[in-house]
Amino acid sequence: MSFSGSCLAYSNISLAPNKIPPSPLFPCPNCGSHHTIKKGSIHNGKPKRQCKECGRQFVINPTNKTVSDDTKQLIDKLLLERISLRGIARVTGVSWSWLQNYVNNKLAAVPRQIKVSDKPKGKLVIECDEMWSFVFSKTIKVYIWLAIETGV
Repeated sequence: MSFSGSCLAYSNISLAPNKIPPSPLFPCPNCGSHHTIKKGSIHNGKPKRQCKECGRQFVINPTNKTVSDDTKQLIDKLLLERISLRGIARVTGVSWSWLQNYVNNKLAAVPRQIKVSDKPKGKLVIECDEMWSFVFSKTIKVYIWLAIETGV
């Protein structure tokens, strides 16, 4: 077997030391730069790359799906029903971590100021209740008193 110098064709390429050649196949989705390098792989073995310009890490041809607006509306309704997050994730088909981030972002968007309106002065009717229970042993009793406004 003889090789006819075709392997030597690549020896003419000279790169400066520590210079990474641009990758025309894998542009950065953030800035569009072609200066990307290999950066390991994700949990399912897909290769990961990193942009040398902006530092963004990305996966080539990601398989993650965006959650539709209909699914988000269903999640909002299920949250009002006080169903567990894991139950909502199972029913809607979204990951638990995505759902937790979605709920955290919804909570962050809620204003933190409470508006208190003055009630007209008048007769106050309340209903009181008392409960108690043993805690750890029969020698330790804990009492709870509850007062609820029942009338206007």
